[in-house]
Amino acid sequence: MTNAKNALKKNTQSKPATSKQDTVRGLLMSMKGEIQNALPSYLPVDKFIRTALTAINSNPKLASCTQQSLLAAIMNSAQLGLEFNTPLGEAYLIPYGSTVNFQIGYKGLLKLAYNTGQFKRITAREVRGNEDFAIDYGTGEISHKPCLTGDSGEVMGYYAIYQTKDGGQDVFYMSKADAERYGKTYSKSFYSGPWKTDFDSMAKKSCLIQVLKYAPKAIDSQGLVQAMQFDNANFKDSMKTDTGQRNFDVDYEIVADDMPDNVDKETGEIVEDKKDGKQDDFFGDDFVPVEE
Repeated sequence: MTNAKNALKKNTQSKPATSKQDTVRGLLMSMKGEIQNALPSYLPVDKFIRTALTAINSNPKLASCTQQSLLAAIMNSAQLGLEFNTPLGEAYLIPYGSTVNFQIGYKGLLKLAYNTGQFKRITAREVRGNEDFAIDYGTGEISHKPCLTGDSGEVMGYYAIYQTKDGGQDVFYMSKADAERYGKTYSKSFYSGPWKTDFDSMAKKSCLIQVLKYAPKAIDSQGLVQAMQFDNANFKDSMKTDTGQRNFDVDYEIVADDMPDNVDKETGEIVEDKKDGKQDDFFGDDFVPVEE
């Protein structure tokens, strides 16, 4: 009897419990065909699934989100053709309570912009204190000359500029302080996501989003529209339509329990940035943030 019990115990210990990562792996493999159909031709499905599993293993909290939320966010990234949570910085999936928050990276936004075929040039850069920089909103031109010797100085601001193939161009600039206030105001993952780990990239992404609003032909692109529409969205679920497409159920509301003490739990705004109960309009009257 004793030997039988020991054998049973040994057999039981040799079968580890199914982990959340294993469950996610099985879910993705069962969806492999649909993921492949969603991906652009240049991104192999096996590579996408492999990088997705690597990202989830690196941040186990993603596997603790609901399966519906995680799958919806992954399918959104697949449709955009963007790998997430990799050194490429194309996109980020961030656990936010039980849901997954999607953040596009500035390299991902550049990639989607170039994929439209509309741009001759589009870029975003930091501006440092000892560099020669000038901007003219009237002409849409900038002059940015690097510091050739010595220290370039601390980052003081960011800009994005585009030139379309038909001759259109524009530029958008924000100071570092403005970029920080923008991130705090409009990003629910500011205190835990890429805004903390790669602030400069997220600031440049924000400039790109603003300047692309002045490129109407380019923002007719389905990929750019989807990326900017779902930037900073919490994915709750997705539903497959009769045509095989997926509609996404997203939420832009900030969960009060996840916010720091200096954030207004009703509005999501930073308390210290308020004056007389009104948010300071530091971007000017013509500034329109991405709808959230």
